Amino acid sequence: MFYIFKMKNSQLQFKKYLLPTLAIVAFFLIVAPAFAAETFFGTKTQEIKVNQSFEVGVFINTDNEEINAIEGKIIFPQDLLEIKKINDGNSIINFWIEKPKSASEGQIAFSGIVPGGYNDSKGLIFSITFLTKKGGGGAIEFSGVKKLRNDGKGTEVPLTISNFQFLISNPPAGIPVPQITTPKTEDRNPSEAFTPQIAANPTIFNGKWFLVFATQDKGSGIDYYQVCEGKRKCIAAESPYLLQNQDLDEEIVVKAVDKNGNERVATIPPQKPRAWYKNYAIVAILIIAAFAYIIWKILWKKRRK
Repeated sequence: MFYIFKMKNSQLQFKKYLLPTLAIVAFFLIVAPAFAAETFFGTKTQEIKVNQSFEVGVFINTDNEEINAIEGKIIFPQDLLEIKKINDGNSIINFWIEKPKSASEGQIAFSGIVPGGYNDSKGLIFSITFLTKKGGGGAIEFSGVKKLRNDGKGTEVPLTISNFQFLISNPPAGIPVPQITTPKTEDRNPSEAFTPQIAANPTIFNGKWFLVFATQDKGSGIDYYQVCEGKRKCIAAESPYLLQNQDLDEEIVVKAVDKNGNERVATIPPQKPRAWYKNYAIVAILIIAAFAYIIWKILWKKRRK
């Protein structure tokens, strides 16, 4: 199955308006009234010490508002904290436009949508595991957060922000700093099943065929994707992915690997029949048959002599 998208804007404009456009499309699944929303942090850690790992969840309270898109940044003091892990498993976000990752020193950028909308008091967007470096006080803060209403127009939602103030305590004098490690998440299940799509767009990859794919992993979160075209070597890839084989006459395999190494595989069969001269097995058989015929002719002539 492949799709051709018709767009008049440039690729830059396409990316710029991608989030609100997808939010508008998602609206047609569910329509909801307008209220307000809150973005906040949550943690189970009551006391934070030096060289300690602790997890902070990034949440949204829609306050009866129907939200279908969110983007923003998180800023933290890098002299006090170090990112050990970002986990988007169990997130309410179904499709990441930009998976949460370190955008620069002391920042985490993210952007995603929820087709059909989301309405609840404590929706997990993702979580961050920090390691404390030294004693002191600081804050983990939101920056440039935008939420879009599920109203078919991509309307920005008024919201309140609750940042996370923290204090890291030093151990008493003479007591060594304990070495604390973060336990590995127990996750033996692969990501959710997904169906990659082949598409073409005049503003993306100069109109060439590309692959679009996305899935979720509710356990440890997606680590990376791999794309395998025909008998070519599988390579790490991100969506959208420019297909090497523009003839679309080979099988395509997409692997979603979570952070514990579990794989989910999706396969797309060849979209077009391969020309006979590109089917190397047939060509090899024809060559062998031709050689056999020539040898037979030579032997037959020798026998007649």
